[in-house]
Amino acid sequence: MEIKKIGIIGQGALGVMYGNHLTKKLGNEHVFFIADETRVERYRKTGMSCNGEKCGFTYRSPAEAVTADLIIFAVKFMGMESAIRTVKPFVGENTLFLSVLNGISSEGMIEEVYGADHVLYACVQGMDAGKDGSAVTYKNMGYITIGNKDKSRDEKLKAVTDLFDRTGLSYQVPDDILREQWNKLMLNTGVNQVTAVYGAPYSLIQKEGEARTMMIEAMREVLRVADTQDVDLSEADISYWLDLLATLNPDGHTSMCQDVLAGRPTEVELFAGTMLKIAEEEGLSLPVNAFLYERLKELETAED
Repeated sequence: MEIKKIGIIGQGALGVMYGNHLTKKLGNEHVFFIADETRVERYRKTGMSCNGEKCGFTYRSPAEAVTADLIIFAVKFMGMESAIRTVKPFVGENTLFLSVLNGISSEGMIEEVYGADHVLYACVQGMDAGKDGSAVTYKNMGYITIGNKDKSRDEKLKAVTDLFDRTGLSYQVPDDILREQWNKLMLNTGVNQVTAVYGAPYSLIQKEGEARTMMIEAMREVLRVADTQDVDLSEADISYWLDLLATLNPDGHTSMCQDVLAGRPTEVELFAGTMLKIAEEEGLSLPVNAFLYERLKELETAED
């Protein structure tokens, strides 16, 4: 199994960063962006740039579909259901799927439609790409953590890691990809949501105070939920993230905070929304995440 044709859906910072890298390595005949006709028309007119260079991307609507060997989902969570429908004409018998979305929900959504045998699990670490209009900039591409949820090292995992090797994309294959996803979810549930509610940079949660305490409590609630799902997270993982947070630019803003400040919808459903849903099934109470969920929903409503 060799991956030759790659379709990417989503033109946010991640989609453009990976699309630009893969297009440079493999060429436009092998890498293309998937979108509905209206978006394709808009993308072709406006174009994109990455680190100051114009991106000569190829775009395909469902009417121009070819079978992709790999489809990469890089949309916002609220666009995931629509994206799963849009890619359908590009899906063949052996098409593989990779989601670079935050959270733990997107892979299950893909599996429901296209089957678990074709889906790899991943999370992106250490990337600092940002998007302003049609311009994406980054200093660090970070790396992709990738694996199968059953921890197997099978042909589809090898096909994707071979592609990463051929194109120079950094990756890691951990022993337990689900643990990696939950660990990052725990970070985002604390840091992203609290900075978004306060509309504040990292400096607010780098010092002792109400916001930092709320962030840590939100993360501890994720620990409790993870335990019900047989995911092995601990206080040591929270300590690791607190040490990492101390190294970040105090004036920097999380992506969710940027969304709130810009009046855009947030990905609260990925974080508190997901945790509260599982907690209800397991009979748990998550007061901090319930507060953050309600507050972020209020902020979204105020922006409408």
